[in-house]
Amino acid sequence: MAILKEEPVKQIKMARSAKKAVPQVGNSSSEIAVPAGVAAEQGGALFEQDGMAFRLPESALLYYDAYVDGQQVQTGEIKWIADDSGYSLSITIPYAFVGPFVFESKGKIDAYGLAPSIYWAQRGKNPPRFSRFERNAQGGPVMFFSEKMDFSPPIPPGTQDRFSLIFQFASLLNGDGKIDEAGTIRSIPVASFDMIEPWQFKSYGELISDDVPSMGVTTLRHYELLDRPSNKFKRRVDLWLVRDLDWLPGRIRTTEANGRVFELVFKQKAPLSRASE
Repeated sequence: MAILKEEPVKQIKMARSAKKAVPQVGNSSSEIAVPAGVAAEQGGALFEQDGMAFRLPESALLYYDAYVDGQQVQTGEIKWIADDSGYSLSITIPYAFVGPFVFESKGKIDAYGLAPSIYWAQRGKNPPRFSRFERNAQGGPVMFFSEKMDFSPPIPPGTQDRFSLIFQFASLLNGDGKIDEAGTIRSIPVASFDMIEPWQFKSYGELISDDVPSMGVTTLRHYELLDRPSNKFKRRVDLWLVRDLDWLPGRIRTTEANGRVFELVFKQKAPLSRASE
């Protein structure tokens, strides 16, 4: 019988990277230097603290084979940039006749890890949607949503958007690869386009598996999003994060309420210096 252990949001402590890279213009380190005593944007704590080890993945451009209902479409890409000013994440999935799916997330790093400031998405020719994180508002940080303009709830500590949470996972695993043993449930507040709610991901622990076909048998972590009562879209999400990729996603699978399955499977990784040429 599995025993489930819930891991709530905790403060983080930036970890030094073991890699020594020569700084390059346009490239970035996996660490972000934050001066001692800088106030966090969430929770009101100081950044210098004891907490969960946290190290950002190296900036990179990743290419993925994209599938819809098991049928390969075109090559998607994820561009991840982390530097002294924060992070930037963009995801593009071409989709013939419908138009590309585009997702963007930008923000800073605070006492709880990634701290998004804007999350923006557009599917094909549909109007874009967004979630805006106003962290300098008087009276405390608040949210603004494109689909509920008159609703401005406070931002819980550690809140992520639908894609920054993947890189939050990767950064936690880079800091300490022993976290989230099999059966652990990690709870993360996630902002959509009209609300914030806790998403609970069940961990299957560290696995030696070929669940990412392009990488053969490799070490990975599988996280599954548990269902929640407020999930009006009944969307299911599975993540496979790969150790040899700095715990970046090797495979992402989303199952919609109508049964349609969207999937990204890792194809190739390029360092930022090469990707930006």
